[in-house]
Amino acid sequence: MTEEQLVDTKHKILTAARELFSIKGFDGASVRDIASSAGVNIAAVNYHFTSKEKLFFQVIDMVFSETTEHIRQRRQARADEKVEDLAVWIFDYFLERSDVLRSVFKMMLSEKGWGPEQVCGDDEKFGPPGGLALAEAIQNELGHEISEQNMFWAVKMIFSNVVHLSLMYSNHFCKLPQDDFPFHDRKTLESDIRRLVRVVLKDL
Repeated sequence: MTEEQLVDTKHKILTAARELFSIKGFDGASVRDIASSAGVNIAAVNYHFTSKEKLFFQVIDMVFSETTEHIRQRRQARADEKVEDLAVWIFDYFLERSDVLRSVFKMMLSEKGWGPEQVCGDDEKFGPPGGLALAEAIQNELGHEISEQNMFWAVKMIFSNVVHLSLMYSNHFCKLPQDDFPFHDRKTLESDIRRLVRVVLKDL
């Protein structure tokens, strides 16, 4: 098997595992189920991950790493972008990948949980994937010294609200009739995020 085939097989397993773990939980999703859904044999799952537990955490790590890298790339490509524009871009990014966002959150809230070993290295201090890039954008826009505690608070406030609104819109708000719920549409939520960012930056 070529290196490309090995990578493709591993990705298929991770994708299948993410979907099944989110639906059935850690205990309910068997290695056999995951292998069948991925279209591979059980030996391939054991070869790439050695255990179901390692596979579970590897799924979370994969999504965190991909998210971190995409946010970093956005930050590098637009070094002078305002924080509110970056926050709205992250919101849109999550909406485009809403199925991934929902499934990983279900995994993190499952009985298996989620631990510090799943935090991406450079972002460990600022928690969420892409947290360091968001902190850099805040520092760049404000241009004055910000304590580590205050920066952590700012990143947490912005990112947690963006994730929450992404989850709510993709799972519920997008289905609401706009005439009855005029403040739950995507454009309004993006405006809400901008307003929140301005409030947070003003506090800093």
